Amino acid sequence: MKGLIYKDLMGLKKLRVSFIFVTVVTMIIAVMALLSARFGNLAVLEQQYQVKGNAEFDVSPLKLLWYGLSFMMVLPVVAVGDVALNSFEADARSGFINLAGALPVSVRQRVAARFITVLISGGTGLLISLIISFILSFLTDIMSFGDFAGIVLSSASLMIIFFSIEMVLIFLVRGLKNSYCGLVSMMIMIVAAGLIFFDRIQTAVREESYLNLIADALRFAQSRWYLLAIAAVVFLAVSFIVSSVVAERKRGDI
Repeated sequence: MKGLIYKDLMGLKKLRVSFIFVTVVTMIIAVMALLSARFGNLAVLEQQYQVKGNAEFDVSPLKLLWYGLSFMMVLPVVAVGDVALNSFEADARSGFINLAGALPVSVRQRVAARFITVLISGGTGLLISLIISFILSFLTDIMSFGDFAGIVLSSASLMIIFFSIEMVLIFLVRGLKNSYCGLVSMMIMIVAAGLIFFDRIQTAVREESYLNLIADALRFAQSRWYLLAIAAVVFLAVSFIVSSVVAERKRGDI
């Protein structure tokens, strides 16, 4: 099984390049934004906001920076979003699918190897995001490392839920293009979130307080990340069981 995991990781060359690029760009932009908030244009704009208030500014520049930093911190995690799909596509291009059945490992082990590959990739993105967050927490008072970490852990949990849904769909839809599975997974998550937070979203639309809705979502991610983590573990366990059963019935490609 170790060989299968190594094979999957080595087949993600294109994803590794994009991941490194996203990580470097995220770090550079975040540091530049924080330096600007302390010494540059953002600092000047914040001073003007403190003097003139809402007369010329709808939102505090530092609050906008908070939104921006929160978004940038999750980019390394999101950058590995295609790892499951890329692994399956790499197997299809190399012809490995035709040889998989001859390997001295069970179907469940092959499924487990694919899940472990996804978790290793996602864990790498999580670790990099936490390291960047730790560094940036020394450069700003806007967010503490705990705030950064909450958002990063929440985003990682959401990515695990996304992977879990996508893996089941990939094993199920043997006759369809796997590229649709990621889109369908994302739509399922968006619809579910819309139903869960329907009242809050409806209020924001009615009052046109979209920024407050985003702020509430970020505060939830900062303080209630453990709820998403628990949900992610449940989704992952169910996904592995369902994927294994489907694969053993020859209804999916491994």
